Amino acid sequence: MHLSVNTHPAFWKDWKDVQKHHKTLEFQSIYTPDEFSAANDDSKMESIIHLRSIKNIVINATNDGLIEEKARKYDRQPFLQVGWTIRKMRLGIDDKGQSHGLRIIFCLNDEYLLFVFVATKNRCDDERKMEKVFLQRISEYVSV
Repeated sequence: MHLSVNTHPAFWKDWKDVQKHHKTLEFQSIYTPDEFSAANDDSKMESIIHLRSIKNIVINATNDGLIEEKARKYDRQPFLQVGWTIRKMRLGIDDKGQSHGLRIIFCLNDEYLLFVFVATKNRCDDERKMEKVFLQRISEYVSV
């Protein structure tokens, strides 16, 4: 299955916040700022080692039928009626494990992979606030 990769525009603002706390090369783009702003979502993700890995994990797990092991379904699924499933993935960074790493919210349907939200653990302390943000973003992107 080939999935078209997209991101919500605010995803890139989230990523800049992540980059502020993690200055290693794996979090930086190989593009210049002008090249980055002109690139499509898939190219932007390919240009950042950490995001390319995340994207590949999701796509490979989806294609291999192992997505349940890599990213759990979110508790509420208000977009199922239009074919989208919300998933949350926890990813360890800086050798600290999943509990202190990144939180990635993405949606899947038969054709698209939509990255909606990414943040470090310390920005996700208020689960309700985070949920409100990413559900609003999905609602803006997905026609209900």
